Amino acid sequence: MKITLFAVSALVASVSAFAPQTNSRVSTALFNGPTLGAGGMADTRDPESFEHEDPRKSISEAPSFEEYLKMRDSGGAAPAAAPAAAAPAAAAPAAAAPAATGGGGDVLGTLAGLEGPGQVWGADGIAVGKEESDLKGYDNFDVFMARLQSTGVAAELSGAGPFTVFAPVNSAIETYEAMKGPVDAAALKLHIVPGKIASSDVSSADLTSLGGPLTYRYAVRKHFVNDVIIGEKTFGPFSDYPMDVACSNGVIHGVALMF
Repeated sequence: MKITLFAVSALVASVSAFAPQTNSRVSTALFNGPTLGAGGMADTRDPESFEHEDPRKSISEAPSFEEYLKMRDSGGAAPAAAPAAAAPAAAAPAAAAPAATGGGGDVLGTLAGLEGPGQVWGADGIAVGKEESDLKGYDNFDVFMARLQSTGVAAELSGAGPFTVFAPVNSAIETYEAMKGPVDAAALKLHIVPGKIASSDVSSADLTSLGGPLTYRYAVRKHFVNDVIIGEKTFGPFSDYPMDVACSNGVIHGVALMF
């Protein structure tokens, strides 16, 4: 009996020698749980910029994915990280507006010849021998102009103004009409706001359009009016949605969707 117990003990000891050892070390890393960013998304790293009294713990604002792609496609390196700005309040101020562009004509004349964002072929290009990233064309504003004229809203933009026009690109109107039917005057008037509002002032401006009040919100480091991005970027090296296009009786900001 003693011999049997001894043999069993020896067998257990030999098996234990080859069993994987449990790592019982306790990590000293600190983790306080995920942080909610301004857009309401949880992450282990707050996506917003953060300035700490210890510079080593400060976080600078990273470029957006669209900005990163533009830097990559242009062959340029990402710019050096700027000093971290204070975390935004309930409504963070927009980035400084780019230099205003435009021929100086009125809103209607400028819209007629305004070039929209560059559009790439995407997956559709494969069938016609194009690369997905090749330029297909520009999403302009001639459909918006045609609807302004057919509904009589163009007459309201022919005055002295000033007006701020959030101009939807052709594809925005085509998508709207496919889903909801013809664009009418009421829908178009939502895109016209009395006064001249720069993109940098959208967060604090009176956004009461000719068709009623609009809603501003700041989320995921972007500025939205009626859930449409203001200052949207395109993918690749082609032109973005035009912003702060100066006119003699107002200013134009291109948008990707109908309000």
